Amino acid sequence: MPLALTTRRRALLGLAALTAGSTATHALAAGAGWPLWVVKSGAGTVYLTGETPSGHTDWSDARIEAILPGCDALWTEAGAAARGPIGPLIVRYGYDAKTPLLSLLGEDDTARLKAASALARLPVERLGSARPWLAAYQLEHAYAQATGHAGLSANQVLAADAHKAGVPIRSEFPAQDDTIAAYGALSPAADLQFLRLTLDDILAAPGEVDRENGDWARGALGPATARVRGISQQYPDLYRALIIERNRGWLPRIADMLRQAKPSLVVTGGYHLLGPQGVLAQLHEHGLRPVRA
Repeated sequence: MPLALTTRRRALLGLAALTAGSTATHALAAGAGWPLWVVKSGAGTVYLTGETPSGHTDWSDARIEAILPGCDALWTEAGAAARGPIGPLIVRYGYDAKTPLLSLLGEDDTARLKAASALARLPVERLGSARPWLAAYQLEHAYAQATGHAGLSANQVLAADAHKAGVPIRSEFPAQDDTIAAYGALSPAADLQFLRLTLDDILAAPGEVDRENGDWARGALGPATARVRGISQQYPDLYRALIIERNRGWLPRIADMLRQAKPSLVVTGGYHLLGPQGVLAQLHEHGLRPVRA
């Protein structure tokens, strides 16, 4: 149950690209194909890439997959293992027995939820007293299944490759327990904004998300960058909790990776890399220069 911000909302950027100075703009603009950046410091090397939501087919990029066997580690957002049964954790962090989901929503959001539920073929009644973040996850998963978006993501493909190559996998959230607890810690405002953002994605114009993901795959980052800006303005509490705060955490991890004898490969949700508070911009602010490969 990986619950990182690596979903359809990766389409987060559609207007003018955000920049953090001319060097950051150059790092975003160079290159073509699936986005990949290289960060070097001394003898250390870190490769950075972002993933989009699952598509109709499994993700594949021979250039990036060829890097992995020579790496010290593959870094992902969310570990797949759990320290114990996750059912009790989901009940603890994902449900509020005293507060039905619909009681938290106004008329407009209720109508949007019902419309999205119909598209996802998931009856609204089944969401019951789920907290908004868990309802969003359930809706998104059901919608992906209903629309045939069942291909393996970059994260899933690279993790399988890492297992085969004997490359260690490390994660921002080491276990599912940590991911669930992090989502459970969302404020009420961010919690509702998570659901509203998911409804935006599900109810978007037909093909809009696939087009944005296609742009990303071709190396065109403008649409995703504009989407990040839109999220930061429309859903500021969610943006702070799931983007800004988590992006800051990558800086010390990457600094440690750069001290290792072998390279590391980092795959995050694409939205985490972009914008003035994205990982790429923060690396520039700390004297590192990610270069588009």
